[in-house]
Amino acid sequence: MKNVSVPSAYPAIHHVGIVVEQAYADEVALQAALAGMAVVTPLHEGRASRTGKYRTLRLSVRVESRAELDTLDHDLRAVPGVKLLL
Repeated sequence: MKNVSVPSAYPAIHHVGIVVEQAYADEVALQAALAGMAVVTPLHEGRASRTGKYRTLRLSVRVESRAELDTLDHDLRAVPGVKLLL
């Protein structure tokens, strides 16, 4: 069987949606979780939920490995007020 190399999925740009409650205002904590990340598109407002209870904050980051993506996921989920990552 011929040895076929599989192309790496990294580095890659990941687009992240962060669901928070409408009144959430601690973007400093989110910025702290993003420290050291290669932010391609800075944190900005996304869409609000149909009922207006939640809103989405969006950003794009460049990650070099799956481990770096997992760390980002963990750090963002640990921020108080973050309900869900998309």
